[in-house]
Amino acid sequence: MDVMIHEGDLCLNASGATQYITSVQEAAQRVRIAASTAKGAFRYNRALGTDYAALSGGDISAQKLEMLIKEACCPIAGAEIEVVSVDAEEEKAVLRISCAGTAITTEVDLHGNL
Repeated sequence: MDVMIHEGDLCLNASGATQYITSVQEAAQRVRIAASTAKGAFRYNRALGTDYAALSGGDISAQKLEMLIKEACCPIAGAEIEVVSVDAEEEKAVLRISCAGTAITTEVDLHGNL
């Protein structure tokens, strides 16, 4: 179980209590955080994030990006990740995350990382 985050803020319900997520939604949120953060950029956990420095000279294939994101997301138990598409110009990727028999497709902003 994890706290739900939307656009960088905690999500609250109508009574002001924190909203929680589980299963595939929790895995997807953790993957989005790891994929949108450059490794070493989060000062409280330098191991968090994706090693975008490994993308050399415009080498932004979906396969290479998938390998880097999967490496960053190893600690997320039960999550299977597939990069569906990468738009280097828009600096976005579409990922399919599967967990506990359910799949979800999500877009990740890679702005500043590519």
